[in-house]
Amino acid sequence: MDIGGTAGNGITLTTSNILNVFGKINRKLDVLNVPRSDRFMVISPQFFDVLWQYIAGKESLLGDKTGENGNIGTYAGLKLYLSNNLTGSIRWTPADNPSDEDTLTVDGITFTFQSVIGTAAGNVLQTTSLAVTIDNLVALINAGGVGDDTNYVSLSTANKRKVQNWVAVDGTTYIDIRIKGGSYITASCSESNDVFTATHQLQHCLAGRNKCIDVVIQQEPKVEMASTVSAGKWGMNVLPITLFGVKTFYQGAYEMLDVEIRSDAF
Repeated sequence: MDIGGTAGNGITLTTSNILNVFGKINRKLDVLNVPRSDRFMVISPQFFDVLWQYIAGKESLLGDKTGENGNIGTYAGLKLYLSNNLTGSIRWTPADNPSDEDTLTVDGITFTFQSVIGTAAGNVLQTTSLAVTIDNLVALINAGGVGDDTNYVSLSTANKRKVQNWVAVDGTTYIDIRIKGGSYITASCSESNDVFTATHQLQHCLAGRNKCIDVVIQQEPKVEMASTVSAGKWGMNVLPITLFGVKTFYQGAYEMLDVEIRSDAF
């Protein structure tokens, strides 16, 4: 989205450019022939803070509330929803191959690079190659925190649950980590020369056409009932069942926008 700066980098959101962000979103949706009455945007608390400053706290400028969950009004023709469940992403670029005992901490989870794998939760084998060391870190994250005890060690049970919402992307000399529900990610490392690329510390706000993401019913809802007498109880068990998933089809993918906002300044 072109509002100045370098193509491919996130937007540094300010009260000076926030109106331009809304303008470019609408221009993109105009080109996609999305009706103006059918547009939405999901924003983070940090985005809303900047918008609130821009409109000088005049809540009337957000229009009437609809009563829908998370809805905070309408601005620039977009129905706005406030959410802490947006995706965040960071890029970690080590200056060189991590040394023995170096650490990387992301969203409270610490990964420790070891020349001998050991048994401590979150250990990652530090090899003689940066690319292979990053391969090991990516593999641990994308395995849901479950180790192979050769190249990486399992995380704690609690941290496995957190990492299930993560995706790691291997850039050979860097790693991108994307976290669902982590629109504001904290990260640190033990090596001062390593870099968290500011232009790739992002929260991904979502804009587009209403209902561009579908709930797909794979099995129609139904109910089974059975007596509980055989279990020594008086009554009936009522068991409802359905099978569904969330899916974005091609048409929906064309009607949504990933608005990448830099989170390093928040």
